[in-house]
Amino acid sequence: MSLPATYTRRDFLQTGGVAAATLALSPVLAGCGSGDYEAAANAARQPIGKAGNELRELVRLATLAPSGHNTQPWKFRLSAGTIQLFPDLTRRVPVVDPADRELWMSLGGALENLLVAAAHLGYRTETTYHLAGTPDDHIAVALQKTGPVPAGRSALFEAIPLRQSTRSVYDGRPVPGGELRQLTAAGTGAGVTPVLYTGAAMVPLLEYVVAGNERQLTDDAFKSELVSWIRFNDGEALASCDGLLSRGSGNPSLPRWVANLFIGRALRPAAQSEKDAAHIRSSAGLLLFASATDDRPAWLEAGRAAERFALLATTLNLKCAYLNQPCEVPAVRAQVQAQLGLNGAFPQLLLRFGHGPALPRSLRRPVNEVLITTAS
Repeated sequence: MSLPATYTRRDFLQTGGVAAATLALSPVLAGCGSGDYEAAANAARQPIGKAGNELRELVRLATLAPSGHNTQPWKFRLSAGTIQLFPDLTRRVPVVDPADRELWMSLGGALENLLVAAAHLGYRTETTYHLAGTPDDHIAVALQKTGPVPAGRSALFEAIPLRQSTRSVYDGRPVPGGELRQLTAAGTGAGVTPVLYTGAAMVPLLEYVVAGNERQLTDDAFKSELVSWIRFNDGEALASCDGLLSRGSGNPSLPRWVANLFIGRALRPAAQSEKDAAHIRSSAGLLLFASATDDRPAWLEAGRAAERFALLATTLNLKCAYLNQPCEVPAVRAQVQAQLGLNGAFPQLLLRFGHGPALPRSLRRPVNEVLITTAS
C-alpha cells in the first residue's frame, strides 16, 4: 500500500490515514453495496400508499425522527384507534445520556412526526403522557378519523421523509428575518423556549462546544460507546438499520478493521473542535432549546419543538445538525445555564442550521422491529 506522492506522513497522521486508506482500498470497497443502501433508505421514506394499514404507516413516519447516535430508542403498540409510544431501554446510550434525557427527546420527535402525519391523514388526535417514573411510562395517542385526507398540501407532512441531520459545512448564507421568526415560532413549545444566535453571537457558543469536546473525547468510555454506533460502511449499516453512517458525515466508507486502526487519532478534542468551529462559522444560525423544568414531560416537549423546527427548516430548503456537547456534559451544561441569560431555564438541545448539501440519508429499522403488537 503506497500513498500519493503529495500526501505526507504528517497529513496521514492528521487525518487518521483514512483518505489514503480509501484510495488504496477502492477495489475492495466497490463491493460495499451502496445501491442497496440507497434503496433501503428510500424505502423507509416512501410516500403513504392508498392501501395498507394507516396506523402502521403512522409508525413508519414517526420513526423518521432523529435520535441520538441514530439509536431509534422507541417501541410502538397498536390497538383499535390508539398508538402507544414506549422508550426502548435496550437502545440506551448510558455514557453520553445517563438520565435518558436525549432518549425522551427522541421520543418527542417521533411523537411530533406521528401527530403531523395523523393530521394529514384526516385524524383528530388526543395525546396523553403516562409518566409516573415506572417501566411502563409511555405516550398514548388516541386517533379519531374525521374524514378523508384533507385537500391541498401539508408542507410539514411532506418534509418528514426529507428532513435529515446534515453534518457538513454549510455555505454561510444568512436566513431572512421573516424566516427566522417563523423558525423560532415553530421551535416554541409548552414550557420550551428557543434562543436564537446569529452572526457574532454564535461565537461564544463555540467555547462551550470546545469544552464539551475536551470532556467527552478524553473519556474512553464515551469514545467506546460512540464507536459502537458508527457504521463505517454500507454493509454494516444495512445489517443493523441504525447507527451513524460514516459517509453520512462526509467521511469515506471503510472496512471496520481499517477504521479501527485510525479512529483513535480521529477522535481527538482538538480535531473535533476544529471541525465544529468550521461548521459553526458556515452556519446561518444556532438555536438553543431551553425548558422551564428538567423532567420527562419537558424533554418530550423539547424533542417535539426541535422536530417542528427541523421540519419547517426543511420546507425552507435549510439543513440542520446537532451540536449537543454543551447540553450533554453536566459541568458545561451548568455553565451554559448560568452564563447565557436563560433565567434558570435548562438547556436541552443545540442545533445549527443553514444552507448546505444533501448527504446520504440514515436508515431506519423496519416497522415490524419496533412494534410490540399489531392491530387486529
